Amino acid sequence: MARSIKKELAALLLAAAVLAPGQASASKLEVTSKADTASKPAQSKDWKNPKKYSKDIPVQFLSINDLHGNLSTTGTATLGQKSYSNAGTVARLAAYLNQAQKDFKKKNKQGTTFRVESGDMVGASPANSSLLQDEPTMHALKAMKFTIGTLGNHEFDEGLGEFNRILLGKKPTKKYNSAEMAYPHQKSGIKLIVANVVRKSTGKVPYGWKSYTIKTVKAGKKKAKVGFIGVLTTEMPTLTTKKNYSAFKYLDEAKTIAKYEKVLRKKGVKAIVVLAHKGVETAADSKGKLTTSGDSVKILKKLNKIDPKNTVDLMIAGHSHQYANAKVGKTRLVQALKYGQAYTDSIGYISPKTKDFVKGSLVSHVYPVLSAADDPKTKDNKTVAKIVADADKRVSAITKQKIATAQKAETITGRENNNASNENAVGDLVVDAQLSEANRQGFKADFAMTNGGGVRSGLAVGSDKSITYGAAMAVQPFGNSLQVLTMTGKQILAALNQQYQLDGNYYLLVSGLHYVYTKDAAGKVKIVKVYVGEGEKTELSLTKTYRVVANEFIAGGGDHFTQFTAGKKVGILTGTDTETFISYLKQQTASGKQIASPALNRKVEISADQAGALEK
Repeated sequence: MARSIKKELAALLLAAAVLAPGQASASKLEVTSKADTASKPAQSKDWKNPKKYSKDIPVQFLSINDLHGNLSTTGTATLGQKSYSNAGTVARLAAYLNQAQKDFKKKNKQGTTFRVESGDMVGASPANSSLLQDEPTMHALKAMKFTIGTLGNHEFDEGLGEFNRILLGKKPTKKYNSAEMAYPHQKSGIKLIVANVVRKSTGKVPYGWKSYTIKTVKAGKKKAKVGFIGVLTTEMPTLTTKKNYSAFKYLDEAKTIAKYEKVLRKKGVKAIVVLAHKGVETAADSKGKLTTSGDSVKILKKLNKIDPKNTVDLMIAGHSHQYANAKVGKTRLVQALKYGQAYTDSIGYISPKTKDFVKGSLVSHVYPVLSAADDPKTKDNKTVAKIVADADKRVSAITKQKIATAQKAETITGRENNNASNENAVGDLVVDAQLSEANRQGFKADFAMTNGGGVRSGLAVGSDKSITYGAAMAVQPFGNSLQVLTMTGKQILAALNQQYQLDGNYYLLVSGLHYVYTKDAAGKVKIVKVYVGEGEKTELSLTKTYRVVANEFIAGGGDHFTQFTAGKKVGILTGTDTETFISYLKQQTASGKQIASPALNRKVEISADQAGALEK
């Protein structure tokens, strides 16, 4: 990796240019999908008979993705067409990983297990992790024996330097809260691999991390090698702030995999696993047929165009928080939801003669992390539970502070309960808070807008209607600065329209304006009218200039909302988005107002006839 960027790119371009005969059919690679119905490995019926592979080397890969520091979070885990309630928590995840490994070892006494993860270990985390700079999460991953991982976009949230610090367990270089400063710093033991992120200044992978790693597996006197390659999504400039992404270059994922897959083959490694922070989903289409689609599928198809002879056996995906279990050509492709709600279990047999997996022997499953109610016989892992309890105790003085009172003793729902227009109650509260705070600070703002992905959870409310600091922080954990921009009505309309040019994956939450829209027969959205304020007396003027509050992420074009970059910065609010939301809740309660779910009426679909009448 000592070569310059120019040579690095030349090598990748050469890899793309030298295409083998028959490559044109790569785009037509067969993609087969699976719906997992078993909740535990012992229930799966398609595992191969170990006796058939007595001359081969058994290998198991247990993996997770997108944990995001969710030590205690539970939610509904939907795997294919089956759902499990209250799935998750790292203490139960640890127990199920141990069960899966024990089941494997019982049938394959000389087998080797690897525990790996494919990005977003940390970032956008709940308070019991984030207030301690996500170090409890790294402690939990170490206790769960994860040894290989790759970067996700959220590892960049506070800069890669800070992530590398917690990865290595070094002392903080900045002054944080007293709980974090007193927290025991511990090396994670995770070997970080990422092949397609290099410094612009040197062309090298940062922080001494490697592009790939090779591990030897044995069974008696038989041995072989397994290679792991890590890649990160090239969409980084749209996924984090400029100060965090701009020092690095993000090389094409498929070309990079092709390059290092060849390097591994030259070293005699033919059993290859890719850890890819790139999304994929297996779901039923409109006709009920199970299909798998997404960027990871596209990467594998492109890889097979570049090098039809590649020997990538397994790709473990992340980033999109969805379920996936499929096969693209000869490669298994899996993803296990998010937040520790599920894990993947892939088992195969490597021939000591060919050094590759025996054809047809590699099988993958995705299993849920069942709640204690659904599986009372499985007990929380005590070691990991202690790590979480310790983190809870250390931050409790902060997180348990009551900051507000709700109107009802029920959660104010977030993005997992979006309506058909991609609007949710807590998201509307967040932008209301930002608009209110901007005006309290004298900015005379007209609107506030934020990206849907910036609002991470619903707002938990206690049985006594109390809202705590920790509950509010879970909603807005990033700590982004809030900017006030001047934008013309034309630019604002263009930003609103960008939501509907992104396949519904990205959307805006808005305050200070609302609009009506219609859809044509093909589902294409047309915004009919945009109104300023709550009533319908004042329409947005395309020529007038307005002031818009936006976090630094979308102000820099994050989540593909490039229209915000056309705005001119007026100023920056005192306090982060996290602090603004907490302050707003406090102010509302102090003024005698209880926190309630706003009516979801800021983005309203109307019929074609209604649209026609409005446009007359």
